[in-house]
Amino acid sequence: MKPTHRLLHFCRFAIVYVVLFLCASHVVTLDLLHSGFGENTYGNRERDLSLVAMMDGTAPKPFVYRSSFPKAVKWVVEQLPEATRARLYRHIAEHDSLHDTYFKDLPDAAWTPVTAPVYRVAYFGVLLSAFLSLLIVYKMARSFGLSFGRALGFLVAFSFVYSLTFEVAGYYYDFIELLGVLSACYFTLKRRLVLATVSIALFSLNKETFFLVPLALFFLLDRAMPLKTRLGWTGLQLALCIATRLYIMHGYDANGGAFVEQHLWSNLRFWVNPMSYLKFHRLFAGNPTPGVQTPLVLIPLAVFFRAAWRRSPAAYRRYLLASALPLAPLFIFFGFEDEFRALALAFPALVLIALHGATSFGEIFEPAPRPATRTSRDEAAHEAHPELEWEKASA
Repeated sequence: MKPTHRLLHFCRFAIVYVVLFLCASHVVTLDLLHSGFGENTYGNRERDLSLVAMMDGTAPKPFVYRSSFPKAVKWVVEQLPEATRARLYRHIAEHDSLHDTYFKDLPDAAWTPVTAPVYRVAYFGVLLSAFLSLLIVYKMARSFGLSFGRALGFLVAFSFVYSLTFEVAGYYYDFIELLGVLSACYFTLKRRLVLATVSIALFSLNKETFFLVPLALFFLLDRAMPLKTRLGWTGLQLALCIATRLYIMHGYDANGGAFVEQHLWSNLRFWVNPMSYLKFHRLFAGNPTPGVQTPLVLIPLAVFFRAAWRRSPAAYRRYLLASALPLAPLFIFFGFEDEFRALALAFPALVLIALHGATSFGEIFEPAPRPATRTSRDEAAHEAHPELEWEKASA
């Protein structure tokens, strides 16, 4: 019996969401197994970057500027009646796999009726952020005309490459940041500028550098829209980002650290060292994984994006330049070695460029051979040894 349209629609739905859950779990698990939520720094007076310090607002600058999410969750938990918190804590303690698996460096004394629920919510918030980010990538792929199979493959490839950007460590705000910039980009492409503006205002509370997003998105706005209107939307979005930036950076004058962390000289030492381009990290369950800057990853990416760039419209090229160029000096001065997750604000632009190469992925890396003219000698050899044709094709 031939499958019905509804059955096939359900099958596609099921396949997509199973793959989304698997890929999101893969990315989040790799990061949390590697670094958790900074529990290895818990109790360090000079550099406590744990989620406990973030929710308490005692983490050093500039990291404390990114504490809005855990502080908001902690506030909600503290508003619950004490009896409700106690019941919630008992329930968490009975099913405490997260503490033992990802946050085992956090002392038991710090696992309190307030801390435990915040960790729980932060974990599922990170997982949901990764899931929704990958869903947006899939939807963008389908919107650009990729078939079901190719869009699914693009989604999986993105999740694998994205996981390589967490070379040393990642944090909860990295996943929220990616969801924010992808959401703003997606709604801008769909010309839903109200939703794009709401996304920018909301996610700018997560990190102080989010004000760069509306500046880059200006180049993605529909050129059929009057310039005055485009400038108006960008101005509104930028004003909201400035307001939220002032809000999240207020009240931490007494915290340690500095306005920014400067790593210029360590970065220069890293990038002029030839061995840095052969560096492997232990991301996948302790197994050696090549860094993005190694020839195994960098050369195929360069070949692919060179071809994809040529196929991309000028608007997407401008968007990539507008999002990447401001990040380059920030990455050199304030990034850390090969932590490419710091370039997340340019990832949606890279996705748009990559989508224009995805439809020709096979042709980029395996160009079609020129049709050869067979000689009489070739015909005779083929008749005598037809298995040679298969060997040539599989070579």
